[in-house]
Parts: sequence; structure tokens; C-alpha cells
Amino acid sequence: MNYNEADFVQYALQQMEIPILNRNDKYFDLAGGFSLEVEGRDLYRLSFEQWVISPFDDIGTLCQFIKTNLTPTTNE
Repeated sequence: MNYNEADFVQYALQQMEIPILNRNDKYFDLAGGFSLEVEGRDLYRLSFEQWVISPFDDIGTLCQFIKTNLTPTTNE
């Protein structure tokens, strides 16, 4: 059985309730202007509005970073 890292990433994003707007193989367009590329096993490239933020090597850390930055903030 072949292991598909992109399918795993899709599952993780869904479990963390991070909206996937579009998926094209190993490329994901996410809510909030984020895009994600699966570069290999345990290696992910996160971008925001075409600017590379950082490579991530842990799916949990990646999902938490996205969730934190999708949360609306208020300036009071």
C-alpha cells in the first residue's frame, strides 16, 4: 500500500477544522490567504498571499500555526 502524504495532510486539516478551498494534488489553497505545498514526507511549505512563511516539518505545529492566524483579532 502506498502512503500519500497529501492525503494525510488533507485529513489533518479537516480534523483541525481548517477550511480547504481547493486541492490540486499536493497543493492546497486554504482560507485566510494561506496556501500549502506538500514537499515530501513530513515537509510542508506554507505561504501567505504568495509569500513563503516557513517550511514546517511537523503537521501538528503547522495546523496550530494556521489555526492561530485564522482566528480574528479585535483591537480594543
